[in-house]
Amino acid sequence: MSYSVYIKYKSKRYKLPVNPEEIKKKQKLNIEKYQVLGSGQVSVPTYQALNEYNFECELPHHEMHYMEPGSRADPDWYIRMLTKAQKEKTPVRLIYSNGMTDDESVMVLVESCEILEKSGEEGDKYLALSFLQYRKPSKKYRAVVTPVATVAQPETPQPTNPAVEEGKTYTVQKGDSLWKIAKQFYGNGAQYSKIVSANADKIKNPNLIYPGQVFTIPS
Repeated sequence: MSYSVYIKYKSKRYKLPVNPEEIKKKQKLNIEKYQVLGSGQVSVPTYQALNEYNFECELPHHEMHYMEPGSRADPDWYIRMLTKAQKEKTPVRLIYSNGMTDDESVMVLVESCEILEKSGEEGDKYLALSFLQYRKPSKKYRAVVTPVATVAQPETPQPTNPAVEEGKTYTVQKGDSLWKIAKQFYGNGAQYSKIVSANADKIKNPNLIYPGQVFTIPS
């Protein structure tokens, strides 16, 4: 059974004259990783990312025997449609069908369109297309810009805390954690292990401390 690929722009269907050899569909679940004190890393699924579609296709300039019935030998006709959809930021519908049912029918944005012309094939054009699934927001939203990378900054030396130098004790208050206490005395919560080592008889689980406990704060 024949296989056909269409791009529907507004109310008009554009049937590709030559079917792509393959259509790549990428589905991705976004997963955040967190470090839990005393437990190691955990993974938390956050959201389903938008699907991506990629394929390459040929647009003949003359009628060829291998072209799909109902398509056109007019590369610029297809390219004008794709360019207009991009400029207008208008979603199109990508459909690839076996002639009986639509295997895939999804609204997408034309993310990129690369056009290649080969020597000796004057008029013929080849496209490399990338589409991103279009999902319309259901209500007003605020865009959040996610940085691509974070530039590491050199650590600033923390001033010496006189209380640490002298050796002090601290009574645990409601809402305290070892990280918070270490931050208070050392200026760096990651040094909580010093407090754990100095109070091994009182701290059995670094994640569980109780109001009223008195800890030695080593220098």
